[in-house]
Amino acid sequence: MSSELFFRSEDLTQEEVLTHLVETDSDRKIVDSLKGRSPVILRGSRGVGKSFLMRVAEVQLSHALKEQRVLPVYVTFARASLIAKPTPERFQAWMLAKICNRLIRAAASFGFTLPAGSSIKAIRGTSSSNISRLEAIEAQLEESWKGVESSDDLTGVPDVDVLKDAVEDLCDAANLRRVNLFIDEAAHVFIPEQQRQFFTLMRDLRSPYIAVKAAVYPGATAFGESFQMTHDATEMSVDRPIVEDDYARSMREIVYKQDDGYRKIIAREGEAFDTLAFAATGNPRILLKTLSRSTPLNRRRVQEVVKSYYREEIWSEHSKLAERYPGHRQLIDWGRSFMEGNVLPALFERNEGRPHETSSHIWIHRDAPEVVREALRLLCYSGILQEGVSGIRATRSEIGTRYMVNLGCQFALAKDPVVYGTEVRRLLSIKRMVEFGANHPAFRAIQNFSLDGLESSNNEALRARLEAPASKLDVTQFQHKKLGELGLKTIGQVLAAGEDTFKKAHYVGPTRARQMRNAAVAAVLEYLSG
Repeated sequence: MSSELFFRSEDLTQEEVLTHLVETDSDRKIVDSLKGRSPVILRGSRGVGKSFLMRVAEVQLSHALKEQRVLPVYVTFARASLIAKPTPERFQAWMLAKICNRLIRAAASFGFTLPAGSSIKAIRGTSSSNISRLEAIEAQLEESWKGVESSDDLTGVPDVDVLKDAVEDLCDAANLRRVNLFIDEAAHVFIPEQQRQFFTLMRDLRSPYIAVKAAVYPGATAFGESFQMTHDATEMSVDRPIVEDDYARSMREIVYKQDDGYRKIIAREGEAFDTLAFAATGNPRILLKTLSRSTPLNRRRVQEVVKSYYREEIWSEHSKLAERYPGHRQLIDWGRSFMEGNVLPALFERNEGRPHETSSHIWIHRDAPEVVREALRLLCYSGILQEGVSGIRATRSEIGTRYMVNLGCQFALAKDPVVYGTEVRRLLSIKRMVEFGANHPAFRAIQNFSLDGLESSNNEALRARLEAPASKLDVTQFQHKKLGELGLKTIGQVLAAGEDTFKKAHYVGPTRARQMRNAAVAAVLEYLSG
C-alpha cells in the first residue's frame, strides 16, 4: 500500500482525474449535466466531490474539444474570503476579472486565434506588460488581506454585456458552440450579500454562448431578487444515497483507484471497512481520512477511529466555525446541542428497540422558526446533516422537510460501532423518521435569535483566522510534517509561502512542491471560507 491517500481533487493532475473516477449512475448524470448547455447549481457539503466532478467534466470536454466544440473554463472563487473590505463594487469587479482572466488563458491554451477587433480586445486591455490590467486587479484584491494600502481604481474591468459579447466573438472566430464556465466555491456560505451578487451575475451571464455551472455548499440560499432556482438553473445534489445497492461497491472502488493494495485486506475485513464507508455517509474525503487512520485495517482500529472522529473531531470542526464567524456562534452552538441532546439519543433509542427497521432521518415541520432552519443548514454544510425532500407528510398529515443524520454520529454512540453499524445499515429505512413539530420545546432556546446580524459582508475575523496555527489545516500527515520542517507555523504564513519555499523541504522536488503548495493553499482557503 502507498504511504498516503489523497483527500482532495487539488492533489490530482488532469491526467490522474479520470483514472480516479468511480462513476455511479448519479455521478454520470451530474457530469453529463455539467457538460451540457443548461445552467447547473451543484450542491454538496465539504468533501463529497463537487470539485472532483467539475474537473472530470472539464477534462472530458477538453479531450472532446475537436468533436464537440465546447470550451471548458474552470474558475475557483475560493479566494473570495481574502478580499478585505469586500464592498459590492470590489466583489463584482473581482468576479468579472477572475472569469475574464481564466477565459483568456483557456482560449490561449487551446491555441485559438482571437479576433483583434472584437470585444476580446476590450477585456484583454492594451497593456504591453507581462501582467494585464485585469490580472493586476485580480491580484490586488486577492492580496488585500495583507493589509497593504491599494488603489480602489477598478477601471478596466468589463461589465457583463462586454464579457458576453467577447465570448460570442470567441465562439464565432474559433468555431465553438459555447463556453462551459465551471465556477467552484461559487457562493460564500457565511456572507449572504456575496451569495446574492454571485447568483445575480450567474443569471446575467446566461446566453446561447455561455453555460454557467456553479458548485455551492448547502448553506448558500440567498439568491437575490433576479435569480429564481426553478427557472434559472437545474439544482443537483452530490450527496451519495447510502440506500442504493451499489453504494458499498462504489466506496470500495474509490479506495482501490488510489491504492489497489487495499483490495485484499478489505476483502478480509469487509465488515469493518463497510462500517467506515457507511459512517462517512457518502463523503469520500471522510472515508479516506478515517481509513488512513484505521490502517492497518482491523476491527479494533475501526472502532477506535469511529468513536474518536464522530464523537469528537466532526463536532470540533463544526464548533470551530464559531471562531471564524462569531455572528453565527449561537446558531452553531444550538445546532450541536440540538443534535447531541435531542436527535442522536432519540435515533439511537429507536434503533436499539426496533429489530426490524432502523432509521437515521429526522423530520422538521415547515413552520419551524426560520432560525432553526438556518442552524440546520450549517449542520448540512459541516456534513452532519443532509437535507432531503421538502413537502414530506408525517404524523397527522403535517408537512415538513426530511433530513438524513450522518450515520457515523450514530455508530459512535454504540459500545461496538461495527456491530451496531452493521445492524443499522442492513435494516435502514427512509420512511422512519424522528419528528420535530413547529413548536418543539428544543426550538425555544433559539427562536428569538435575530438573523439580521448575519448580513455583514465585511470579513472582520479574517486577520484572526490568518493568525491561527497551521496545525488546523486539513492536509495529510506528510504535508503537516513538511509545513513544520519549513517553519510555516500559521495559516497566513502557509498562504504567503511560494513554490520556492516548498522546494526547500527534504525529498521534495519541483513537481511535488507545486502539488504540496496547491493542496496547502486549497486547505487554507477552505479553512478561511469556513
